[in-house]
Amino acid sequence: MKKQLFYFFAALAMLTLSCKKNAEEPIPTAQADYFQLKVGNYWIFEGFHVDSNNVATSTGKFDSAYIEKDTIIRGFTWYKRYEMPYVLGGQQFPTYIRDSSGYLVTWEGLILASDFNFTDTLHVQTSGSHLYTGYSMMTGKDSLVGNEFGAPIQSITSRMRVVPTPPTNLPVRYTYEVYGKGVGKIKSHGFFFSGYGPKLEARLVRYNVD
Repeated sequence: MKKQLFYFFAALAMLTLSCKKNAEEPIPTAQADYFQLKVGNYWIFEGFHVDSNNVATSTGKFDSAYIEKDTIIRGFTWYKRYEMPYVLGGQQFPTYIRDSSGYLVTWEGLILASDFNFTDTLHVQTSGSHLYTGYSMMTGKDSLVGNEFGAPIQSITSRMRVVPTPPTNLPVRYTYEVYGKGVGKIKSHGFFFSGYGPKLEARLVRYNVD
């Protein structure tokens, strides 16, 4: 059972990340809306287990992520979003986020994603350094992702490279979150840190954005 406690989900871990970039850095170029931060927007996800052959099997569990309200913190408008669907394990949790010139940031100043910066490391996770260090960057610029809604969706991906701390002999692995243009988050992918059990995904099956 203790080994199972080491499972790792990118979205949950992001609450304790150490940022390396200034979240308030202005970027003048207008970008496509991948984050969809507006009160009342919601997303319904289905849980999947993915085996070593990358065959995905539905868990039969569904849950939602949604933006409950907005509020003013330090002079900026922030959106209270229940960030992680229960289908990946654990419970939903709220966080306050906003789009800061193309960076999706939390009210603590942590960078979760960017819709334009595909070069820099956005943050380094060190809170679990006795087990691993995580390095997050954006990838998949303008990639087309298949979905349940017909035509492929243009997307970007926030990916964390999880590097185990010696003497751990586990391989380097990745977690990621995919954001769709005009949709918001469409997939989350994680795994059990111990290496036991299937990989875990939450896939978008229904949504409403204004």
